[in-house]
Amino acid sequence: MDDGIGKTIKLFLLWSFLYFAVGIIGVFLGHIYKSEEIMKWTLALGYLLISVVYFGKHYVDLSFGYIDRRMVWPAVGMSVLIAIACFFAVCSVFSLLGFDLFYQGKELERRQQLFSGIAGALHACIFGPIVEEIGFRGLVLDGLLKTRCRPWVAILISAVAFGLLHGFWANFVTATLFGILAGWLYWRTGSIIPGLIIHITNNSLTAIDLSNQTNALYLIILVVGLVLLAYGVWWFWKKSINDSATS
Repeated sequence: MDDGIGKTIKLFLLWSFLYFAVGIIGVFLGHIYKSEEIMKWTLALGYLLISVVYFGKHYVDLSFGYIDRRMVWPAVGMSVLIAIACFFAVCSVFSLLGFDLFYQGKELERRQQLFSGIAGALHACIFGPIVEEIGFRGLVLDGLLKTRCRPWVAILISAVAFGLLHGFWANFVTATLFGILAGWLYWRTGSIIPGLIIHITNNSLTAIDLSNQTNALYLIILVVGLVLLAYGVWWFWKKSINDSATS
């Protein structure tokens, strides 16, 4: 086994242990002290620690990769645009198809409670997404791309693994689609940052209630979202040059 790939596997196994250990400890402490705030602070601080270790030790590269320095801020803005467009487009599709996504009904109230407060925002909207991008784009996808695995196969494998982490049915579908988009951006730009921005923005939007809208409004949101998403993808294809990605 190549030393580089072997190291990636070890780092991902360590990441998996730390990620699930933080989750288990957070739930356990929250149950013992009957405090959701304690659980949320445990998750936030645990995910922060994992992020500091993996970026601080340079296990995962935190740079803008192939993105030209002059294009850094436009890339940040375009990442936010893609996240917003993707979120509203996906929500509209599922709503038109009659699926009750996690952002509706009682589950919406649960997510709003989980995301509430400083601790909720830190663990669910910032450090949680950062840790997941470290694991699935910074380690899994990066490791696969360093092998003879075809880029699209590597992107799909990492995306499906990411989807499985989020459960089944609608959550699996939406997480896998997100994983494909974030994976393509990582392959295209050589940077984890666009995926980080999109992930953080997406999670920050999931507490929005889009239920009980008219089909006409959903269609308008869908069309606008798809247009903006297509523009964002086109922008990254043109502006963030990975020569090997165009061949």
